[in-house]
Amino acid sequence: MRTLLFLAVLALGLYWYAERYGLAVGYPPFLPVFYWNYTGEARYPLRVTGLHDAVKVKVAGSLREGELSVSLLKEGRPVGEKVYRGSFQEEVRFPVGPGEYLLRIRLQRAKGQVRYDWVATKFAP
Repeated sequence: MRTLLFLAVLALGLYWYAERYGLAVGYPPFLPVFYWNYTGEARYPLRVTGLHDAVKVKVAGSLREGELSVSLLKEGRPVGEKVYRGSFQEEVRFPVGPGEYLLRIRLQRAKGQVRYDWVATKFAP
């Protein structure tokens, strides 16, 4: 009985924390991430070499509330950006040249789950 009471108090505390401050559980790109009222961003530096390169970002998920923004930056300036709401599954391709880039995944008051992965690759022009 104590264990059940302890688990109930723990669940209520976790719910209160998630509603007040937001919560993200998961580890991208290997696992889907579950968000509850979460606002934040993740930044991933990328190095691209060669000609006719692209950065491909595969995004899949379902957000009951909020939005997901995927953008690619070079020297602080956006190369491309895509915003998602609701249910989505897409592979975004940003054409790029050689250099250093920053992939930014930004969430605003997101509730739901999202899975994303990225790769820098060559493609035929």
